[in-house]
Amino acid sequence: MNPLPGPQLPRREDNRTLYFGAVLLALLVVGGGGYLGKTEPAAVVPSEHPYEPGWAWVNPALAGMSAVAIQLCTTDVALAAAAGPQQLLLQGRLDELTDEYARQAEDYDARLAEHVANGERRPWDIPAAAPPVSVTKGRACAKLAPPEARPKPLEVAPGQRVLSLDQLDAAAAAAGWPMTEGWWPQMRLIVICESGGNMFAHNTSDPNGGSYGLAQLNGTQHFDRSGEDFAQRFDPVVNLRTALWLRTVRGHFGGGGGWKNCSEKYGIN
Repeated sequence: MNPLPGPQLPRREDNRTLYFGAVLLALLVVGGGGYLGKTEPAAVVPSEHPYEPGWAWVNPALAGMSAVAIQLCTTDVALAAAAGPQQLLLQGRLDELTDEYARQAEDYDARLAEHVANGERRPWDIPAAAPPVSVTKGRACAKLAPPEARPKPLEVAPGQRVLSLDQLDAAAAAAGWPMTEGWWPQMRLIVICESGGNMFAHNTSDPNGGSYGLAQLNGTQHFDRSGEDFAQRFDPVVNLRTALWLRTVRGHFGGGGGWKNCSEKYGIN
């Protein structure tokens, strides 16, 4: 019987191989993978994490462009359902929004150029230029469900205050609301809960001057931010178009700044 082999010592050549292998591994770790041809990641739209004080303007600037893009999406949907003079008004609105996006993008690029001129290094996750409107709009529109076939146009009798369900559906279609699940079917319940279908509903007990119209939008801020005319707050189509903007921006119905009480009543979020 042969004796059991004892532990084998590495040959000198093996020692050299192990040594150089360890050195190479250390260089890769310390160098962050530079020897593997690592490149700086492409700039992407940053998350909500804070930047250094000098770059704190970036997130609000990108959010501003995103808000304009969302308005472009909802206006596109409304334009597809419009007819007659309303088409011209909405087309003009699209042109205004496109110009506004271009202005904000120009401001972004100018501020970024100022940083570079001062010798500052751009954080990798800050876009090197303002995203094109087509890119930002594409991301925003992806959140908006495609509209289905539209009901007949809204017709309201002189002196009428409360809309029927069919009229509510027609107003929603004219405002651009998708009829798909998660959009108008849920908002229809909220509107009935909030105003009972009364176009001229005004709850003066709410802050900021009260809540207005079918969707009981609070104060002037929702109309101002969505680009709608506050003077037309009781117009059913304008009111629901502003509500569509709010629903799209927030991504849901309930919670603070939305339709909290009615969404909780029906279990809608």
